[in-house]
Amino acid sequence: MHRLKTWLTRLVLGLTVIVVVGLVGLLVYQQISDGPTGPLMGGSFSSGEIVETPVKDWSELEGNFEFELVSQNSSRTAGGILFDGNLYITCDLGFIWSRSPPGLRRNVARLIWVLKTWHEEALLDGRIRIRKDGRIHSAVVERVEDPQLIEALKISLENMDYFKPEGLGPRPAQEPNDIWFFRVRQW
Repeated sequence: MHRLKTWLTRLVLGLTVIVVVGLVGLLVYQQISDGPTGPLMGGSFSSGEIVETPVKDWSELEGNFEFELVSQNSSRTAGGILFDGNLYITCDLGFIWSRSPPGLRRNVARLIWVLKTWHEEALLDGRIRIRKDGRIHSAVVERVEDPQLIEALKISLENMDYFKPEGLGPRPAQEPNDIWFFRVRQW
């Protein structure tokens, strides 16, 4: 009996060490990576062509892209939508993902939501760098506060082809049910 307890204790301790080392390794890898690592945030951009000329047509950046919060030296993948010639970065805080069908995708989205803080950091310092197709553009983001514009952006987002043919469920009445939009401007 004593041997079994000793063996089980060593096994649990060994597995704990493996998990901790793995998590620390993942965190270090994220910080030294060249941009986001899949759905997880990553380090600062270390590759790409820096574009000095102002963006004349924001539509080239519409869709998914990587962006780096300059003040945080961290990057992530986000979705950008074009509306009235302006580019907006979305920060889904339950408005979209809570309407997805139950399953792994929804659970991963919920976990990302729980850990998400970039939107709060962007309020303090909105300087960003956007990387798409190997090109890096400097910009600044400002949170949209106008309720009419927010509603128009929500409707535009809900009607995107990305959500078809399944579509989205009804708008959530309970928390989490928010989405923030950040307008992208030249830096």
